[in-house]
Amino acid sequence: MDEKLLKILGGETKFYPYALESKYPRILAKIISLWITPGMGDYFVDLMVSDRPDRAGFPPEVAAEIIRLSLVHASQHASHQKPDVWDVSAETFANFRPPVSIENLNEWKPLSPTTTQAIEKLGIPCSARGFHRAAETGNRLVIALFLEARVNPEIHNERGWTPLMLAAFKGHNDVVSTLIKHHANLHAHDLLGNTALHWAIDAGQTASAKLLIESHAVVDACNNSGLTPLLRATMRRSLGDVLLLIDSNANLNLPSRDGSTVLHKAAAEGYTEIVRTLLHHGADMSIKNLDGNIPLTLAVKNDHKAVIKMLTSNSKTDILSGNNSN
Repeated sequence: MDEKLLKILGGETKFYPYALESKYPRILAKIISLWITPGMGDYFVDLMVSDRPDRAGFPPEVAAEIIRLSLVHASQHASHQKPDVWDVSAETFANFRPPVSIENLNEWKPLSPTTTQAIEKLGIPCSARGFHRAAETGNRLVIALFLEARVNPEIHNERGWTPLMLAAFKGHNDVVSTLIKHHANLHAHDLLGNTALHWAIDAGQTASAKLLIESHAVVDACNNSGLTPLLRATMRRSLGDVLLLIDSNANLNLPSRDGSTVLHKAAAEGYTEIVRTLLHHGADMSIKNLDGNIPLTLAVKNDHKAVIKMLTSNSKTDILSGNNSN
């Protein structure tokens, strides 16, 4: 049992992630090492992204502990504040409850025998899990049968994903359209605060993202780590998605929890094409993150010469023409 983590958890051993420590000690060690750093929120997101529906993922008890830790972290780290990680009480998270089954969480109600038979003939269980499986696999016919039976389109799974999130993540655009037409909530958040648009962008499903945006999804929605879809697109170095979001009036200067904007992220990583695009569309070069760094400082620290040239140039023509050197 790690004493630092126990202190973070307010000294309550009943909240300690025993399963995570036993089965994935390296992951727990990394969580502890990153806890007070700006990268902790991103790491939680990455862990849950690795637990995608097309992968085996973590065992349920481990996934529940990771989610618990992410919520504890989110509750301790208010936006734009440097936390004192040791100033924590058990009351901060004592009321948190681990995820329960889909059926219990959403009060699944049995459908009529006729609908049940029609769905199960198509190889899908007539249950909440079956509803999610149909969305994940792009089975529009089964989705239509569920919706015609007035099944709640907001039924969440263990990670808080709705059918719309699953369909958007997988790029099943016909299912996305069907769910939207049946008033699926575009603004629903999963347990990490991600919306369907976050997941479409994270999976590189540009067409699904466009459908969501055209249906008035919130372009600047922030997850629990303060990440917007534009920040996720930038972190993935997806220029096409960055352009889609900019054209959809995404806020270029909205900071994440560590105070970094998309320009900070792109400059730090040396993503020249994204830096050029952001500058062309008026991204603010003067904003400081919580460490006091402007984008240029991060580019200099990481020796990204092309980005340094763009950020120090007073000529917009140079930025647009792409005349830069490494």
